[in-house]
Amino acid sequence: MTDLRAATHARPVLGAVGWVVLAAATGAVAMLACGGDETGGKGAKSAADARRTEVLVHEPCNESGRVQTMDANNDGKPDIRKVMDGNREVCRVTDLNNDGHPDMYEYFDSAGQLRRREYDYDDNGILNAVELFQGGKLVERQLDTTNRGRVDTWDYFDPATGKRTKRERDASGDGRVDQWWLYEADHVTIAMDRNGDGNPDPQATIVLDKNGAPVASASPGIKPPVDADAGAVPPPPPPPEAPAAPANPDDGPALAVPDAGVPGKPARPAGAKR
Repeated sequence: MTDLRAATHARPVLGAVGWVVLAAATGAVAMLACGGDETGGKGAKSAADARRTEVLVHEPCNESGRVQTMDANNDGKPDIRKVMDGNREVCRVTDLNNDGHPDMYEYFDSAGQLRRREYDYDDNGILNAVELFQGGKLVERQLDTTNRGRVDTWDYFDPATGKRTKRERDASGDGRVDQWWLYEADHVTIAMDRNGDGNPDPQATIVLDKNGAPVASASPGIKPPVDADAGAVPPPPPPPEAPAAPANPDDGPALAVPDAGVPGKPARPAGAKR
C-alpha cells in the first residue's frame, strides 16, 4: 500500500493548485487502501485511520546485565546508566534534572550509532517525544503535546542538514492528521483539513514568511493555526559528559504564533507509560 507520508513528502507545489492535486492523490490512496485485501478478506484501513492506533511506546532498556553508572554532579546518585553487551553500549538511561527519575532513554545500533531517543519531559511516566535516527542522523520526531500517550505531531528532518522538512499534525485530537506543513527556504506552507474528510482543503491553505506573517498567495481569510509551533520545544540539555540532546535546528521560519509546547505535569492518565 502506498505510504501517505511518502506521498506528502514529494509535494513540489506550494500554492492552492498544488494542494488540489495533493488532495486528489491522497483521496485516491485512501480509496485504494479501503478497496480490500485479496489474502485477508478484509478491507485495509486508510492511512488516516491507522493514525488512531499510533501511540508513544517505551522501548525497554534491560538493566539486568552489565551496567556502567556515572554521577555527573557528584551528589552520590547515578545520573547516567549505560547498559552494555560486552564492550558495546546497547542503551542509556539519563536523569537530566537530578530528581532520581529517568528523563531520557537512548538506544544504539550494532555500529554504536544512535538509533532512537525517548523523552519524558515532566516526569509523569508518559513519553512526550520519541526521536528516530538513521545512521546516527535525526529523521523523525514523534510528539505527544497533550500527555494522552498518543502521537499528535510528526516532524520529519533532512538527515544531511538536520533541518525540518515537513510536519503532520492532529490538531483536533481525534486521531486523524488534519494539518500538513511543508518547510522550504524562508517560508512554510500549511494545508488544513477543515471538513474532516482526511484530505487537505485547497481553500484552507496558508503560506507564512520567515516572521510568521501570511504572504500574498495565502488563501483569503485563513489564519495560522493557533498551535502553529506545537511541539517545537527543544529537549532539555543533558548533564556533563552525556550525549547532547539536540536542540531544534534552525529548521524553519520562526512563526509568530503561540507555542502549545509541552504542558505542565498533569495527573497520570492511561497511556504510554514507562
